[in-house]
Amino acid sequence: MLAGAICPQAFAEETSKFTSAEFLTWERGSQEFYIDASVGMAGLIITRNDATKGKCLDGWYLSDQDEVIDHILEVMEANPTFHPRGVLAAIIEKKCGSMEFDAN
Repeated sequence: MLAGAICPQAFAEETSKFTSAEFLTWERGSQEFYIDASVGMAGLIITRNDATKGKCLDGWYLSDQDEVIDHILEVMEANPTFHPRGVLAAIIEKKCGSMEFDAN
């Protein structure tokens, strides 16, 4: 099931070995690359399943990337025990709606 691969519950477990706290120790350029790659892949998957949500994601993420990335990092700082992809997925769902899609 594709939705399970990117849903917040799959990655936001507090028992995750890789946490937002660890991610926040990375250099800014590495953080931006990780976020950009993760949002880009989420965007590809979302767009293939729901074009409207894909446009929402692109519009939000590309509107002001520095501001958006700052916001993402602030949310990670507030949720240090969660996996960074779980935080990203939760933010994307809050901005553009559920990422659960029928696998058929």
